[in-house]
Amino acid sequence: MPQSQAINFEEFLATEADDKEQITFTGLELKFFVAELKDMIAAGEFDIAKAIHSARFYAEMARRKEQIQAGHWVEHDLIEVDDDE
Repeated sequence: MPQSQAINFEEFLATEADDKEQITFTGLELKFFVAELKDMIAAGEFDIAKAIHSARFYAEMARRKEQIQAGHWVEHDLIEVDDDE
């Protein structure tokens, strides 16, 4: 069983923050962001930038999966390149 580590929130809150930077989530991204934070905290980690990146990635994969299941995709033939030229 992994040993949990204490997260130093005071240290995190004491770091410099850019007040002008805004982060906007779609509903799906927010769902994945919260899930990612829960997983990180359970693992003893705390990396907001990584959680944001992961949330956006998982949301994009979910959207693409929905598009494929709805039949919105295009099949392409392979283009073979002749290496003799």
